[in-house]
Amino acid sequence: MERNIIEELGSLALATRLKNLSERLAKDVAAIYKASDFDFEPRWFAMIYALKDGDELAVTELAQMLQQTHPAINQVANVLVKKRLVIESKDDADQRKRMLKLSQSGLSLVAQMLPIWDKIQIANDKLLLENASSFLLNIKLIETALDEKSMYDRVNELLG
Repeated sequence: MERNIIEELGSLALATRLKNLSERLAKDVAAIYKASDFDFEPRWFAMIYALKDGDELAVTELAQMLQQTHPAINQVANVLVKKRLVIESKDDADQRKRMLKLSQSGLSLVAQMLPIWDKIQIANDKLLLENASSFLLNIKLIETALDEKSMYDRVNELLG
């Protein structure tokens, strides 16, 4: 039997285990997109979905909505602008604000992908129901606890 260091480490490897799970799910979803002939990466999903109703949103708004950093949003936005799925502009009131909106190509892609996203959601729901019905609730509880006190602060308390 092969040794599983990550499993042996238990909660010490929590971040690694969650990252591995995320990468595993993203890899499978990427394969679904490819098999369906969509030029689409899982890391684009949250931003595209946030813009799917035709809203124009600032990078800072997207960062807050998606709980991601401003640089992470800009990085994905740059790719989506290059792919012509997103149009960028400057805010009329504040020229420093980068505004993002789906292009016609982006809106068309969303319309084509909605049925696949529905199937992915059904499969995710089934996976969670069969194996971890409170998983999403537990993640939310952990996120809330980290909002109240970061892991950095928690460890520093123990070190101090």
